[in-house]
Amino acid sequence: MRVSISRVAGAVALLLLFIISSRGSSLSLRATTAVTSLYRDTVGSPQDGKERIFIENVDLWKYDREVDTFAQLLVGNVVLRHKDATMYCDSAKLYQEQNRFEGFGSVRIEQGDSLEITCNYIDYNGMNLLARLRESVVMNHGDNHLYTDSLDYDRKTGLGYYFDTGSVADTLNVLSSTYGTYDTKSKKVVFEEDVVLDNPNFKLYTDQLNYDTETKLADIVSPSRIVGDSGIIYTSRGTYDTENDLAYLMNRPVMVSGTRWMTGDSLFYDRAAMRAEMYRHIQMKDTAQQVALFGNFAVYHEDIGYGFAQDSAYIVEYSSEDTLYMHAKLMEMIKADSVSNLFKGIGNARLYRSNAQAVADSIIYNTRDSVMVSYGKPFIWSGESQVTGDTVSLFIHNGELDYAHIRENAYLSSKVDEEKHFNQMRGREVLAYFSDQQMDSVWTRGNAEVIYYSLNPDSIATEHVKAQCSEILMQFEEKELSKVKLMGRQVGTVSPVLLIDESQLYYPDFVWFPEGRPTSFLDIFRETPKPEGVAKDKKEEAETPPNQEKEALAASESTEITQEEAPKEESKEEPTEDPKE
Repeated sequence: MRVSISRVAGAVALLLLFIISSRGSSLSLRATTAVTSLYRDTVGSPQDGKERIFIENVDLWKYDREVDTFAQLLVGNVVLRHKDATMYCDSAKLYQEQNRFEGFGSVRIEQGDSLEITCNYIDYNGMNLLARLRESVVMNHGDNHLYTDSLDYDRKTGLGYYFDTGSVADTLNVLSSTYGTYDTKSKKVVFEEDVVLDNPNFKLYTDQLNYDTETKLADIVSPSRIVGDSGIIYTSRGTYDTENDLAYLMNRPVMVSGTRWMTGDSLFYDRAAMRAEMYRHIQMKDTAQQVALFGNFAVYHEDIGYGFAQDSAYIVEYSSEDTLYMHAKLMEMIKADSVSNLFKGIGNARLYRSNAQAVADSIIYNTRDSVMVSYGKPFIWSGESQVTGDTVSLFIHNGELDYAHIRENAYLSSKVDEEKHFNQMRGREVLAYFSDQQMDSVWTRGNAEVIYYSLNPDSIATEHVKAQCSEILMQFEEKELSKVKLMGRQVGTVSPVLLIDESQLYYPDFVWFPEGRPTSFLDIFRETPKPEGVAKDKKEEAETPPNQEKEALAASESTEITQEEAPKEESKEEPTEDPKE
């Protein structure tokens, strides 16, 4: 059998080491250097394509069978080299045949210009380039620092793997987990189990996170919780740019801020600007106020509590069983104070509730006092009644519609029968009161005018009453007019319905608008049509002299209502009692 020269030379070196060590407990520095040089020359040549571990320096080099039969013992200022890495320790056991060593105390690995690892113990295998590092392990890689007690570092792949809790710190964040893999080539880290990303502005908690120490991007791949000063974000997928405080989140992330929370199919969040954008199937809720804003695109400014939604946007107020729905082209949610919100619907605003419906150019709802105000051609319906005016306000109490206030050019009307007969009341302002979700009384003040009909037992209109006075009170029972009070100076007529010309059935500005009325929750998304008047041309009626109108009424056996026929106890003064009483 042939024996290679290197194996023979190695045997000679070992024999010399044995002879020297048998004569004393240690080697002199000169002897150490000589043997080290001999060992480097004899065992340093590659075997099976693997480069051997070289001894660069040692104070004491010996062989002690009692300590380890197969190991060479290196003690004091040990310096070993393998490939492009230099390894230091206080003492070591070198296993030549295995091309492996164990290092103890003040262990340090230096690789290239930027990688340094320190610990208390190392088991290094030169055959597969795997270093097992234990106890107070610190890996310094440029600006990145890894801390753990158990790290396996594969020099072949450049991967460092810890499995007994560890952390990685860069110039911005500190990330910790139970398990982690650090890639020295890409400077990317994979964290697993009990992961915490600690940023100066927030903390992220999850069970798996991919992090790039160069770009400072955190790739979220499992259910996660991001906690900041102003609230919490729950998400399961997305990317957080920790350097610029920008989040791109998917899979319906949820933002929670006090009693307010919001979600959508995806979310973009700028923490520095405290601004969130949400896309598709959006919900923005205030659980304390029991209101919610929906849409397919929304923006929320966290610092001022302002948000808006577009694209099928609507709000839901669910404080009572009779839920309120309101839609507009643009829906705004404004933080009025610490406990209330202001909702604004702008453009084709439409509202539906089982006991009241409304359309307008814009509608504003204040959750603090439960007031809803409609602007720009508003129409409001309740039961058989319709109200309109320059501005219409709905007051809600305990989740139920309490009363409506119509200001300037106020107009209230209700259908009497299937014919063309309508009760009509108009004036400077109208107060309409509700009970059990139905209108029970209406008070018109300021230049009040009324047209109403008397009904026979079969609910057929028999008399047409038209009057003017300072104030008018109308009361209803079972959706029908039951009582009318005229206050102040009164002028009017009572005429048989059969003798009334169609042109006298309505005021010039009368509009009956059932086609605009929302009939269900889904109907709020319909475009409101343009209302069309029912009355005769205003110009024609304006040209008819008042005296001529009175003469025509008298000629048709009309009965005029005069001041003397009015109840004496009723005055021009504004009523102090609640008209409902």
